[in-house]
Amino acid sequence: MAECPKCKEHLRLVDWKPNCPHCGANIVVYDLQERLMQEADAAEVQYYHFQKKVDRLKASFIGSKLSIVRIFTSLIPIAALFLPIVKINLSAPFEPYSGNMGVLDIYNLFDKLDIGAFLTAIEMNSAAGLMFTLSVAGLLLSVVVMLLHFLCNMLACSPKGKIRNYTLDIIFIVLVAASMGLFAFIPENPFVSGSLGIGAFLYLALVILNFIIDILVFRENIEIKHAQCYVGGIPIEEYFEMCESGMSPEDLRAEMYKRLTAIQREQEEKLAEKNKAKEEDTNG
Repeated sequence: MAECPKCKEHLRLVDWKPNCPHCGANIVVYDLQERLMQEADAAEVQYYHFQKKVDRLKASFIGSKLSIVRIFTSLIPIAALFLPIVKINLSAPFEPYSGNMGVLDIYNLFDKLDIGAFLTAIEMNSAAGLMFTLSVAGLLLSVVVMLLHFLCNMLACSPKGKIRNYTLDIIFIVLVAASMGLFAFIPENPFVSGSLGIGAFLYLALVILNFIIDILVFRENIEIKHAQCYVGGIPIEEYFEMCESGMSPEDLRAEMYKRLTAIQREQEEKLAEKNKAKEEDTNG
């Protein structure tokens, strides 16, 4: 429920008139300037918290040369997937295929993939079928983790950014290495055989490179440069100190008017000097 800004009495839904039924004050215009100042103060404090997040994001992406490099090393592993990942021979229950396979080949065969085929393969040869299924799943999950890691780079300078990135880096490496190992050691079976291609090894190398760059970036301890924010002309850090020290709202508002008046006077002086210099250039 709303309340009267003067007497603080609660207003009912039927109290729609501009004057308070309790004290008669005009609710709309009573102490309007102060209420607008309070809303402005709240907006400036909210902007300060938002600006801190923006500053952390900027530092995460472009805070140093290495952090800019990390943008590319976070996504470049996907380029290796366009090279031959494996040389593979597939037969029933899978769609017959023989030759090198990269991400484009996997995409072209995606609509022909059937989850039931993997289950059938596991029934035919539990070890081979399960290893092949987990190898494919590991590869697909690694791509998801790569994209997730790239997005989390935006939060790298947040309090838990380092732990988050390192966790994703380790998961990324484990998924790629496990996928490669499972495929390389698939036992003999009637439905799949093959060997790892150059793309797989390059993929793993780029994933490890990404982890190394991540470590180097965090070792730099990038300094987050926060833009100075103000509340009523008072630097926001000083404003928080005044609020915590128990300064009364009246004294705080008086200090704000004092600071704002000083800022306005300074701006007027600069404008006058600028206009004077312009007139001298014109007359000279």
